[in-house]
Amino acid sequence: MIAKKKFLVSISLLFLLWLLIASIGVLSGTYDTNPFTALFKGDELANTIFFKIRIPRVLMATVAGGTLGICGAALQALFRNPLASPFTLGISGGASLGALIGIRLGLAAGLLGFSMVSILAFLFSLFTMIFVYTISKVGGVVATGRLLLAGVVMNFLYSAFVLFIQFFSNFTESLQTMRWIMGSLDIVGFDQVWKTFLFVIPGCLILLSITKEMNLFGLGDDVASSLGVNVKKMQNQIYFATSLAAGAVISVTGPIGFVGLIIPHILRMMLGVDNRIILPCSFLLGASFLTAADTVSRTLISPVEIPVGIITSSVGGLFFLWLLIKTKKEVIV
Repeated sequence: MIAKKKFLVSISLLFLLWLLIASIGVLSGTYDTNPFTALFKGDELANTIFFKIRIPRVLMATVAGGTLGICGAALQALFRNPLASPFTLGISGGASLGALIGIRLGLAAGLLGFSMVSILAFLFSLFTMIFVYTISKVGGVVATGRLLLAGVVMNFLYSAFVLFIQFFSNFTESLQTMRWIMGSLDIVGFDQVWKTFLFVIPGCLILLSITKEMNLFGLGDDVASSLGVNVKKMQNQIYFATSLAAGAVISVTGPIGFVGLIIPHILRMMLGVDNRIILPCSFLLGASFLTAADTVSRTLISPVEIPVGIITSSVGGLFFLWLLIKTKKEVIV
């Protein structure tokens, strides 16, 4: 009963927070206008700004931030490590390389209506996750040090491949690549939003459906198995779902760092370790965080737009620096 009340209160408050931040995001920008002008006064420019730029952008930030948040929470539950996330494990790097290969090869065609860029991002991210997990196991147990080292190594390798592609690009392509690597939510229209939704929804639903198993898995493999959890199946579901959802987002936005790392971390500090609460809350808080970061990125030094990845990495770096200092003081005391 207490857990249910905590869940309802947390979800309600975080939804209201997202609603507030999304409203600010829609109303903020270089062009000073409002929805009344766009809807009732026939201002074509205002209509275009609201319904083809700002609203799709806020929705994309919501989808991307929420997805990275929930994927980070699931990966931290899987590896029992608060530093696990799509960014630190190399999954973002893999998805970035796959997407960049698709973009540079001009693979506009797709499979079953899905872009080859998104498909390649998913395949590379899935390969990365399986590879990192496999080489991190020592005696059947995932070693934390090896896990993080494997993620760092994969990120370096993918960065080398990306730089190799960039070296043989012309000036315009090189500039596009660099801007994409920094992370951006600069989209026009709803096309990218709903296509990303088609990948994200099944991935997030899979993760939300196994939160109880994640809680039992946190007690240890043997305990979880004795309580009826199919550990191998649960692991495979997390591999597939996080790769599918994160790969789809990164193929559109580029690698946006720290969202999947700091959001679950903050929520566990505030709400505890129950994944039934942490995962859905991670989606809402991740959506709010990235929407706020994107609003700052395009209004801080308007009309110049800062890549949103710079904002999220700066906030994430400062947060963990504060956490390290705070932890050190607590240990000394």
